[in-house]
Amino acid sequence: MTDTHTPARGRPRDTAIADGVLDAALTELASKGYAAFSLTAVAHAAGTTRPALYRRWKDKTALVVDAVAGLAATEPPPVTGDPFTDLVAELENFRHCITEVGALPLAGLMLGEDIDPTVRATYLDQIVAPRRARIRGILQMGIDSGALVEDADLEVATTFLTGSWYAYHLANRPAPRDWPHRVAALVWSACATPAAHPARQH
Repeated sequence: MTDTHTPARGRPRDTAIADGVLDAALTELASKGYAAFSLTAVAHAAGTTRPALYRRWKDKTALVVDAVAGLAATEPPPVTGDPFTDLVAELENFRHCITEVGALPLAGLMLGEDIDPTVRATYLDQIVAPRRARIRGILQMGIDSGALVEDADLEVATTFLTGSWYAYHLANRPAPRDWPHRVAALVWSACATPAAHPARQH
């Protein structure tokens, strides 16, 4: 009897090899960019073969999309209900994620003209948008609690909070160790109601 079973699609059964491939893909993308991205180099770094990659990913775009999506796997910090504390925790989480292998260079690559639109869309939808939504939600919680003014510019505040990290690195300066608290306190004080300055009490 002929075995007609078709293997299920998805990640390889050996998750260690799969994780090694995705990590190698991020490193390759960060160091060479999308246009010069090499499946051969990824396979070598991951200790596998180019044909093995093609059995799971049809082309380099599919592999890069998977690798970028993997960056979104980190669990967000738990919500405590205290807006300022939650904002600092979210920024701590951002710092941790952005300093993972390849994450910071990837952010710059996404602005390049040679990046595949599918890869950019994955990065924006799965990494950037959820982070911005969580930060905006925390700031809205500050408004709802009366700590922040009702007309606070949440769009600019949300962009400023994470954007300041990139500004440090563009200036070739390391962000201070207490960056999460300091940047949160600056935005919080700028948007605080006259009677509420929780950032100064932390």
